[in-house]
Amino acid sequence: MKTKLLIVLAIILFQSCKTQQLQTKTDLPKIENQLEGELDYTKGGFELVQWPNGGDEITLGTIDKRGAIHFNLPEYDIRTLGKNHSNSHFEGQFNMLKCKGEGEVDAIGRPQFKTPYDDVYSQLYGPMFIKKYGVYVAYVSIVSDKKMLIKSNFDKITGNKYYWFYIDRALDYKDTCIQEQDWHEGVNIEVELSADMQFKKGWNFIKRDLVELQNYGENNEHTIPKKIQYTLSSPKSKDVIWHLVRKMDEEKIQAAKKKYELATPIIKK
Repeated sequence: MKTKLLIVLAIILFQSCKTQQLQTKTDLPKIENQLEGELDYTKGGFELVQWPNGGDEITLGTIDKRGAIHFNLPEYDIRTLGKNHSNSHFEGQFNMLKCKGEGEVDAIGRPQFKTPYDDVYSQLYGPMFIKKYGVYVAYVSIVSDKKMLIKSNFDKITGNKYYWFYIDRALDYKDTCIQEQDWHEGVNIEVELSADMQFKKGWNFIKRDLVELQNYGENNEHTIPKKIQYTLSSPKSKDVIWHLVRKMDEEKIQAAKKKYELATPIIKK
């Protein structure tokens, strides 16, 4: 009787482990589209990379042969890299410096006034680049609407964008910025940007939410944002589309592959 009970418990435990493993795999973000040739993820070898400002290339994860994205986000000391470009200012990375009723910014977007976040070190990361055979063959766009992926579609005022963001501390950030923007033929239109985020130290996943649109022009023929809000999200969100975009044509990838294979020693088993 005890033997049978032990067998039953072992079977239950085994099934539970399999279920947990399956859930872990299905919970991973997945590339939405599948390209041909060397950019077919079923061939493997995809490495996700980015560059901290003033720092060396870092690996953010990999894409497996099922198209699932495995993140391995490394911690690094962002303060040692300094502030090397105009967008390194904390609020400037959310376009929330040129606000009505606030101080001036210089020609490259640096505020000429003190803010509560002057000593914060952070970086907003755009698309993740795909490295294979030692070259950057593609990148991953992170959006909520496939219309945003069509380069010839000039009416891209739709959907949400997503970004990875790295910060040197835990921080609550809540702010609103009203901007006057000259969109067309001297027409100034107000756009409201807001943020409500509780950052943890290190990596955070950010959603740029297009909350509301507005039209202008003689026949309201132009559409632009009216309200944009930044909030925290999750890479596991069902609203996020992970789309692979070609950066290098197949001929150049094949040339890089040959060069890579010649330079890589063959390890005999």
